[in-house]
Amino acid sequence: MHSTSRFRFALLRCARLLSDEVNALLLQHGLNYSLWQSLVIIKLNGQCTALDIAQELRISKPAVTKRLNTLIEMNLIAQQPTQDKRQKRLQLSPLGEQRFEACCHQIDILEAALLSDFDQDELQHAHQFVLEFMHSLQARKEQLHV
Repeated sequence: MHSTSRFRFALLRCARLLSDEVNALLLQHGLNYSLWQSLVIIKLNGQCTALDIAQELRISKPAVTKRLNTLIEMNLIAQQPTQDKRQKRLQLSPLGEQRFEACCHQIDILEAALLSDFDQDELQHAHQFVLEFMHSLQARKEQLHV
């Protein structure tokens, strides 16, 4: 197997294993990773629209709408009316804030345990590499859609 193929395989496998670990934690709170991603974006932005989430996650608006309907049914997010009746601003509900903090705490503990044996300088270099690699992928995707 070529070295770039090995790298790709390792990176995708690592992402999958981490996703599985995070999903196991989220499941205890009635969530999964796709719902969690939407909560994170809403939390980071304070308020946002379904279109904002779709653009951030690079997924279709109908896929986001399905996730948001689930989160609304779970009382984790609330809709705020806007002047544009077609758009609603979303924010975490009080229950959503509590659930978000509980999940963050558990994910932070998991992450600390997984990274505890690694050298901090190596982690910093790895983090920088992943960010640059992600930026390269995003730039490539944007060029292909122009």
